[in-house]
Amino acid sequence: MSTIMEWFQEKIVRFGELNSVKEKKDILLEMQIKLGSLNNREIEEIFRADFGQLFTLLNSNEREVLEKVCGILERLFGILKSEEVYQRYSIEISRLIDHPCSEVKKLALHEIKCIASNPEKIHLLLSDVSLLVSIINRIEDDDLGVAQSAMSIMCIIGKNSNGLQILYTGELLRSFARLLAKNDTISFRVYEIIVDVAKSSKEGLEASVQTGFLSSLTSILDNEDILLQVNALEILTELAITEDGLRYLEQRGVLKHLVQKIDEADENPWFSLFVPGLMKFFGNVACCWPHEIFSKYPTVVSTLFGVIEHPENDTILCIALDTLGHISKKVESKYALQALGDAMPRALRIIGNSMKGFTGLTTCCLNNLAQILDIQEAEQDDKIMSLTKSWFDCLGDDPLGMIAKLCEYTFADIRQPALEVLAVLASQAWGQEYISNHPGLIESLLHNNEPNMKCKEVIHEIIRRLTEAKPDILEPYKMKKLTDFISQRSRVPDVAIEQL
Repeated sequence: MSTIMEWFQEKIVRFGELNSVKEKKDILLEMQIKLGSLNNREIEEIFRADFGQLFTLLNSNEREVLEKVCGILERLFGILKSEEVYQRYSIEISRLIDHPCSEVKKLALHEIKCIASNPEKIHLLLSDVSLLVSIINRIEDDDLGVAQSAMSIMCIIGKNSNGLQILYTGELLRSFARLLAKNDTISFRVYEIIVDVAKSSKEGLEASVQTGFLSSLTSILDNEDILLQVNALEILTELAITEDGLRYLEQRGVLKHLVQKIDEADENPWFSLFVPGLMKFFGNVACCWPHEIFSKYPTVVSTLFGVIEHPENDTILCIALDTLGHISKKVESKYALQALGDAMPRALRIIGNSMKGFTGLTTCCLNNLAQILDIQEAEQDDKIMSLTKSWFDCLGDDPLGMIAKLCEYTFADIRQPALEVLAVLASQAWGQEYISNHPGLIESLLHNNEPNMKCKEVIHEIIRRLTEAKPDILEPYKMKKLTDFISQRSRVPDVAIEQL
C-alpha cells in the first residue's frame, strides 16, 4: 500500500516540476488510470493518509489540466464522506471557492452542499463565517452554475433553525445587502434566496421581513421598468402560494396594488407585458386559495376571462388557458368557477374552437381541458360529475367526435394530450357512457397500432378505467373485450409490451 502512496506522491511532485502542458496532462491521465484500477477501500486507505498535495495541482492556468485534476478529486470526494474531507481540508476547500476556474468552484460548492444537506453536520459550516461569506459572494459569479450552487447552499442554511439565526446577521447580512446593490440580475438572485427562506417556515418569513429585503422586493412592483416588475412578481408568486406568505402580501397591500394595476391597464401602454406574470401570480394563488381570490378580487377573474375571450395572440391565450387549467384543478375551484355564471361555458367554447387548428394551441387547449375536467376518484359524486359533463358539452356540437379525431392525428404531441383527455372522461361515469356510445371508439382503442410508447400507455389506462365502469354503462360484450385486453396485457412480459 505504501508503494502506491509513494507512487502518487512522486507523480504530484513531478507534476509541479513540469512546464509542458502535454506532460502534465499525461501524468494526470496516469493517475486517473491508476485510480481506476483500485477499489474503494484501497483508495480510501491511501488518501486518508494525506492527499492535501493534490490541491496544489489546481494552481495550473490550463483549463484542460484543471478539469482532469477536478476529475481526480471528484473521484476521491465520492468515496470519502463530505464532512471528513471538509474537516481535514477546510482551508483548501475554502480557497477553492474563490478559484478562477468555474469547474473548481463547482467541485468545492458541491462538497459544501452535501454537508449543508446533512442536519447532523451542517454545524461545521455554520461556525465558519468567512466560508459562508465566500459562498454568498459566489452568488454574483459570472458562471450561472456556480451562482446557482451558492444560492442552493444558502437556501438550505436558511431553512435550518440554527442557520436562520446567523443568515441575516453581521457580515452575512452585509454581504447580502452589498449584492442587492449590484445590478438587477444579481439582486434578483438574492431575492430568490430570501423568498425561498421566507416560504419555508413562519420563522423564515419573520426573519426575512425584519431584514427589510422583502419590502424592497415588493417595492419593485412600482418600478418604471415593466420587466423588473414582471421578475419581481414571478418571485413573489412562490411566496403567495403559502398561507403565511399570502397573509403577509395582503397585509402589505400587494394584492390590492396588483388589482389597481389591472384597473389602470388602459392608462399603461406596456401593461400587456405584465399580463402573463399577473395571471400566473393570481392563478397560483387561486389554485391554493380559490375563495380568497374569487370573493376578494373579482377584477382578477374577470380580467382572466377577458383575455381568454379577446387575446392579443395565441401565446397570450395559451398563458390564460394555462392559468385557467391550473385554477381548475381542485373541486372547490370548479364550483367557484361555476358560480361565475356563463364565464366558463364561454371559455370552453373558445377552447373547443381553438382545438380545431391542429397547432401548438391545440396541445395547450387539450392539456388544460384535461385539468378542467379531471376529478380524483375519492372526490367524485353526482354533483361534480354533472358539472364536468355540462362543461364538456360546451366544447361544441360533437365534442367527443372532435377528441376522437385528435386521438388519431399524425403527430404524437397532439395525440397524447387528446388521449389524456379521453382518459379523464373514462374515469367518470358520464364519460364512460359517452365513449361506449360513440361508434367504433372502443374498437379503435382495442385494435390501435400506436407506435408511440407514451401514447400506448395512455390507451391502456383508458381501457383499464373503462373496465371499472358500472355494469349498466357498458354492454356486456364490450366489457368482455376490454377485460380480455387487460388480462392479456398482464400476462405479457414487460419487454414484450411494446410489441402489443
